[in-house]
Amino acid sequence: MSVLNNYKNIKTDKLGFNLIEILVVVAIFIIILTSAVTLVNTTASREDLDAKAREVVEFISQARNYSTTGYFADVWGIKVLDNNSYCDDSGDCIVLYKGKYFDFRNASYDRILQLNLNSGVYIDSDQVNEFYFDFKSGWLSTSTASSLGEQSIVLKSTFGEEKTIQIAPTGLPYIFVCGESNLYDINGQAYTTVQIGTQCWMAENLNTGIMLTNVVVDDPTDNGVIEKWCYSDTASYCDSRGALYDWDELMNYTDTEGSRGICPYGWHVPSDADFETLLANYDSGSVGTELKLNGSSGFNMIMAGEMNPGGPSYDSLDALAAFWTSTETTPPTVAWVHYNENGATMSQTDSNENWAFSLRCLKD
Repeated sequence: MSVLNNYKNIKTDKLGFNLIEILVVVAIFIIILTSAVTLVNTTASREDLDAKAREVVEFISQARNYSTTGYFADVWGIKVLDNNSYCDDSGDCIVLYKGKYFDFRNASYDRILQLNLNSGVYIDSDQVNEFYFDFKSGWLSTSTASSLGEQSIVLKSTFGEEKTIQIAPTGLPYIFVCGESNLYDINGQAYTTVQIGTQCWMAENLNTGIMLTNVVVDDPTDNGVIEKWCYSDTASYCDSRGALYDWDELMNYTDTEGSRGICPYGWHVPSDADFETLLANYDSGSVGTELKLNGSSGFNMIMAGEMNPGGPSYDSLDALAAFWTSTETTPPTVAWVHYNENGATMSQTDSNENWAFSLRCLKD
């Protein structure tokens, strides 16, 4: 009798073990199936995002073509709407409209490109924007400015991916890929870019603006015109090494940390924390070497010198690369600067804001 009972117990135990095995296998199968479905959905979303980005480029190109040919005897513009009742389901959309002014257009000519969460691709928040294309030239313009710097439209997917469509001052749209695509300023000048860690940087010093002709008698002012210093009051130095700006001018006369300043649309003046993030990608003992021109980083830091208001005079060409941040230390007169004195390391100091240093813009 005990032998029979033992046999039954063994059989029951064996059956229970099989059941557990089955449950484990089922659970693993469900996990694998779920992962596969997620992968398929992510891939599909990436394809949708790529397709929608190309559609936006074609849509904007159509507006530019209409303007350059004078279609319906007018120029044409683009209006970006975010979370707006004019869009389907009060979502996001881009409107191609006839004329210079969206608010005074004839809406019967409107063409609308819809984007919203339901489709899985939407416009990044707070990107309400408006511009038109100049007749014949196709250059970007607004109702308040005859020329406009580069514009950007950031598309996001529900799976956390994004694509940036840039519109150059010439009006030509393209899908921006950091490290492969150029960035354009308001004057149509092109700048190379570089991806370092999670950040996208300009790989050249900014050279936007009108040159001040004499360091002794001329100072930048809040006059709506971007003004720059060129080392030794010589334009060729700006062309080869970028411009020198005082802090107020490059911040466009605001004091908000991380603001756009005079950077192209979709980019900003890096904060002190932004620079620290950049430097953290490299060993502190060799970071200067890594960031230099022809260094491994691709940042291509170049010795551009400085403008010393005490003279006023220029100095340290070939010996100093100094970059403003948008972070003040003693408002409203002192801000942080990161610099390299042609060595292997990087240093930090605070400087009076009437000195002039280089600027590298950082993508938002």
